[in-house]
Amino acid sequence: MLCKEIGPRPSAAPQERQAADAVEATLRRMGILDVQRQTFKSPNSIGWMTLPCFLAGLLGVGLAFVGGLWGRGVGGLLLLGSSVVIYRLLFAAPPFFQRWIARWTSQNVIARLPSQGRAEQTLYLVGHLDSQKQRFQFPPSLYWIMRAQTSLPVVVGIAGGVALLGAALFEVTVSPFWLGLLGAAYLYGVTGAVVDEFQPHVEGANDNASAVSVLLGVAETLQRQPLERSEVVLLFTGCEEVGCVGMEHYLQVTTPPVNDTLWIDLEMVGTGELCVVTRHGISYLSSYRPDSALVEAAARVAQRQPWLRLKGKALVILEEVATLRRWGYRAVCLAGADVHGMLPNWHRLADSLEAIEPDTLSRAACATWELLRELDK
Repeated sequence: MLCKEIGPRPSAAPQERQAADAVEATLRRMGILDVQRQTFKSPNSIGWMTLPCFLAGLLGVGLAFVGGLWGRGVGGLLLLGSSVVIYRLLFAAPPFFQRWIARWTSQNVIARLPSQGRAEQTLYLVGHLDSQKQRFQFPPSLYWIMRAQTSLPVVVGIAGGVALLGAALFEVTVSPFWLGLLGAAYLYGVTGAVVDEFQPHVEGANDNASAVSVLLGVAETLQRQPLERSEVVLLFTGCEEVGCVGMEHYLQVTTPPVNDTLWIDLEMVGTGELCVVTRHGISYLSSYRPDSALVEAAARVAQRQPWLRLKGKALVILEEVATLRRWGYRAVCLAGADVHGMLPNWHRLADSLEAIEPDTLSRAACATWELLRELDK
């Protein structure tokens, strides 16, 4: 339904809204009546966040080249500011100018399934509705370049900014050759970001229709078999692909209690080796870890159910666990990995329904169900 009837689901586009409508209708057909819709404003592309940073850096280099001492001072501040914003983006933190670029309407779909008895905790299952464009910078074709490439704007911005401010303070002339190299780095970032913005949107079968399907399957099972002591909330988020905006909005508006909520995020669970992500991050500067108790619970499930072939693995990944951990919540992510330990067909046109492996998807659903039962204990 998501891949072929609706097709690609750009962030905050009508197709993303159609996916939300379809999910809500499916939940209601199951007899789940406690379903809510939460709307919010969001950018419709990650380029609205990255391009201003690269352009600010390029402008800063230009001012340093022609503007004398003041140009070097202002240019240094622009470089430092862009590096701070990009560093925060590596943790899915919204930039300070988010309110000015959030011009499109998106939505979260929230469904609650009660426990058999009195609920002592809330277990959240998360999967996002939108799909990304094909992006050659995120990730690059050679996966091992990913961490270095995403670290570069932060390192260049800090080093260049400090150097320009120092040159302005001590009235030192800056070498045109050095400025040229600095400008070339930012020009590369601008060019790559612009090229990516003109790429087509992908079908998003693995990223992340696979997670949506698992959540719906678990919902159907929970209708027949509620957990004993845990309420379950299914959170289908919008605009994950533009910086986890849907999750950020949900936490700002609802502010679930930290002490009695546990979160399981599903990302790209339709193909590859099924993994519990033990370390996240897309750069050398921005790794973050899931909640250790949830990782241990998943390890117990894997030990009892070896046929799930569920393994712990560090992955180059950025998803909604970044937002949850930044807010202080206990969260873990289930994802699929290829033979090289990377996300299969990540932001590529090859991410289609034909590439989904039914066995992986089935094991992901069963692993999610078993983990819910384990946490209910």
